[in-house]
Amino acid sequence: MCIAAPARIVDITDNVATVDFGGVKQQAKLDLVGDLEIGTHVLVHSGYAIEVLSEQEAKDSLEAWDLLLEALDEEDKERNNN
Repeated sequence: MCIAAPARIVDITDNVATVDFGGVKQQAKLDLVGDLEIGTHVLVHSGYAIEVLSEQEAKDSLEAWDLLLEALDEEDKERNNN
């Protein structure tokens, strides 16, 4: 199973973007998505931006990630209380 995470481009140098995953920044190559602008949201997998997201797609994806992380956090809390 492959997981790609949504991120916002905050800087571009040559063909490498610095992307922001909610405060965590990482480099992502843009070879697979072409020329993009700062502020664009992309899906990142294994150091590559693999898909450009619309504003609505980015919002929906980020909300889904938030729900998943909350559920995992609750699961951890329950596990630690038993």
